[in-house]
Amino acid sequence: MIKKLLVDHIRNNVPDSEVAVLLSGGVDSISVALAAHHAGKKVHAYSFYIKAFEYYAKKDCPKKLVITGGKSYDFKTAEKFAKKMNWNFTPIEIPTENLVADWYRLVDLKCKKKTHFECVFPFLYVYPVIKEKYVLTGWGADGYFGVSKKAQMRYSSKEANEKYHKYFEKNPQNIHTFNEARDIYFLPDNSAGLKWHNKLVEQYNKVHVTPYLDTKVKDYFYQFSWEELNIPEQKHHVRSSYDEFSLLKVKKHENLHLGAGVNKLFETLLNKDEINFNNRKKMQYVCWDWKSKNEI
Repeated sequence: MIKKLLVDHIRNNVPDSEVAVLLSGGVDSISVALAAHHAGKKVHAYSFYIKAFEYYAKKDCPKKLVITGGKSYDFKTAEKFAKKMNWNFTPIEIPTENLVADWYRLVDLKCKKKTHFECVFPFLYVYPVIKEKYVLTGWGADGYFGVSKKAQMRYSSKEANEKYHKYFEKNPQNIHTFNEARDIYFLPDNSAGLKWHNKLVEQYNKVHVTPYLDTKVKDYFYQFSWEELNIPEQKHHVRSSYDEFSLLKVKKHENLHLGAGVNKLFETLLNKDEINFNNRKKMQYVCWDWKSKNEI
């Protein structure tokens, strides 16, 4: 069922025969790429990795520098899957030496939260490379499954849900059903920085196609509980819809920007006084400072 919904969305919204897909090693983007393939489109997969960089765990940390970044699990899996499917594949190395200038570019895009900055950053370098007009992503899919630690604690079983409700019984406004929590995820200012990503899309005159945000897809997933969606296997409705998932092992969900090391890269900005002008210890608070600064 979900395969048909994704394929239909692409057929109805993508007139071009060739499409770009922002491909990672996760179920969501792979399923969209496969849907485009089954819709008869020529798939051109684009995947990024962060250039290796030196990293301190915290500001002024006396520990030895470590090297991180480089080709991530997501990048390697995307590359292997594209090869097995005979799709065009373009690797993109994201430079790290321009991070301060890139920060200001993200500020100009009105990024506010830490997730906005980190999720949009790599695509500053991805979109200039993309040749196709229509760019497909698996954006929004995670919101249906409740893959976050918080969602699992609250909704993964009847017992977990009862415990959550009991904890907040004196504050009813904090109690949300699984569907209500999912509705919050899809609010315009949430959804992993989609609004800010789309600002970048517009700058490069592309069309961002998000099949998982189709209302028919939403109606399909909202009929299931957390357990029905993730047991016996996380996102098994999607995995079982495509025979091609047997070509390569695809692991459980991991946020793309975290798996690539973007969060660690941005922590190097704690040592930049012009960015961290309040001498914060966490980037979350640096982002808050910039939000406040821009609202003055």
